[in-house]
Amino acid sequence: MLGNRLVIGLDYGTTYTGVSFCETSNTASIENQISVVQDWPSSHTMIGTKEKVPSEIAYPPTGIRWGSLIPPHMQRHMWTKLELDSPQKGEAAKIRQELSSAGVDAGSGKHPVDVVADFLAEVKVHLIKNLNNQYGEGLWRTLPITLVITVPAVWSDAAKDRTLQAVRKAGFDVTEFPQLKRTITTTEPEAAAIYTIKALRGSVKDEQLAVGDGFVVCDMGGGTVDLISYRVASIEPTIVEEATIGMGAQCGGSFVDRGFLQWLENKVGVDDFVKVANCRAKDLSRTSLPAKLGKMVQEFSLTAKSGFTGSEEYYLRLPAPLSAIDDEDRGMCDGEIQVTASDLEEMFAFPLGQTCELLVEQLQQARDSGNAKVKYVFMVGGFSESPYMYQKIKKLAAAHGIESIRPAYAWSAIVRGATAKGLEGDGRTPVKYRKCRRHYGTSCTQSFVSGKHRQNDSFDCPYTGEKRADNQMNWLVTKGEDLATGESKHASLEFYQNFWPRQNRKMKLRLLASDAAMRPGRSKDKRVYNVAELTIDLNSVPESEFAAMRSPSGTTFYRLNFQVEFAVQSALEFWLSVKGVKYGSVTATYN
Repeated sequence: MLGNRLVIGLDYGTTYTGVSFCETSNTASIENQISVVQDWPSSHTMIGTKEKVPSEIAYPPTGIRWGSLIPPHMQRHMWTKLELDSPQKGEAAKIRQELSSAGVDAGSGKHPVDVVADFLAEVKVHLIKNLNNQYGEGLWRTLPITLVITVPAVWSDAAKDRTLQAVRKAGFDVTEFPQLKRTITTTEPEAAAIYTIKALRGSVKDEQLAVGDGFVVCDMGGGTVDLISYRVASIEPTIVEEATIGMGAQCGGSFVDRGFLQWLENKVGVDDFVKVANCRAKDLSRTSLPAKLGKMVQEFSLTAKSGFTGSEEYYLRLPAPLSAIDDEDRGMCDGEIQVTASDLEEMFAFPLGQTCELLVEQLQQARDSGNAKVKYVFMVGGFSESPYMYQKIKKLAAAHGIESIRPAYAWSAIVRGATAKGLEGDGRTPVKYRKCRRHYGTSCTQSFVSGKHRQNDSFDCPYTGEKRADNQMNWLVTKGEDLATGESKHASLEFYQNFWPRQNRKMKLRLLASDAAMRPGRSKDKRVYNVAELTIDLNSVPESEFAAMRSPSGTTFYRLNFQVEFAVQSALEFWLSVKGVKYGSVTATYN
């Protein structure tokens, strides 16, 4: 076991962000030891201590405002997380368009990575205050620190890299955290699974799990809903492996708020709605709302949206001038408007329908895999705490013979699981295998074979004179392949590289990928795309490892046989070795 150390979990979400930490060398009953930051600053009188802070930042002339300190009417950057990946569609694209047309980007002049970094810098400052209060300013800075960052399972490799860039720019480094020893990533559903497994251990549900049983983690956030299935690989301790490739969509809890605004316009009429909104509901900004309307949405979210089980009706306060209207036909009386159960069901219809479709598809994938019998659906994320959503998903799952479970602290399950993962210092992990999410490979040349290779790919090697075929694929790992989390590498690229005398011994290599069902044979296939450019520095390899050779013209050149090792963890990892010894460096520049 490792000695005392500090583990910090950072869950930067589409709509909310959470931070957790734990100082311990004892990983037993870990769910009782993990601290979650809850005293986030807020200017909202209706919002008290919360486990997360809104992932929003504004740049007014008076200085940065972030999280719950942003007034409802102020334009802000939100859903910026989704801009780290590309291309983006749906709500994220609409938010980007609004910010651009409003001149917000021109005013701040910031790339999404920089916007995220600014927000996380504020989160970091607040985290340090919590660490100082919990352990004292001097003590925690002497402890070895592991930082665990969560990323979506469906994230591209470039988006993972941009996330890490933003975290570093925010100051999560040795300057602010002097004993920072490791920064690792984990997928959000994996973090949720780790937390859920630890919460189940020793419970009645844990005793009912058997090898081969499966469960779906359904992460229901404010912006997105993501799902992935796991299969139990062993018991005592419980260890799982991914049974499916994850999936997700933009259909989280914030879409209920959009439904409320559309309902309100329909209820009060366009003319009266425009009096408080200044425009139609469909044209309302996603990044800011008029002050009166913003307060009404806030009250709706904290009462009707969060408390609705399927049968209640609510009365919401109306802002002036709507508060002066008495109209029983429209449910408006004494400065309030009636919201019936059927009204709320209509507002929930889109996110509920999309979530149910995703769950059914995920269950079908698990069945098709043939290696997992799904018994449970574990619901985590802030939207899972909606009683209405929970009951509806529970009913759907029951129709498929599956039980629904919402663990304690469902909203913060991912950030708690992130810290729990960082505490696995003895090398054991509750997740044994991950599914590879895409094919990975490199472009290569092969000895030319007539009939197999295209003539326009052929060339004569300038070193050996051999006829070869360019633009061929060397696939390293396959989409859907089970990748062991305990393995230090998942593939090895065998290379030889020729150099002329006094030539700089660096080379470039493109890492390619494909999402197609079958692996394409050529690197120029339209289904193959660039992931990153690898810069391989061979200058530090001893001269004795290079073999002197002669070209057909008699000119001396030097050849090195080496390997580029490749691991697909939550993020991609690369390194260079010659005859099993690590040399030089491999630097990845993502596209």
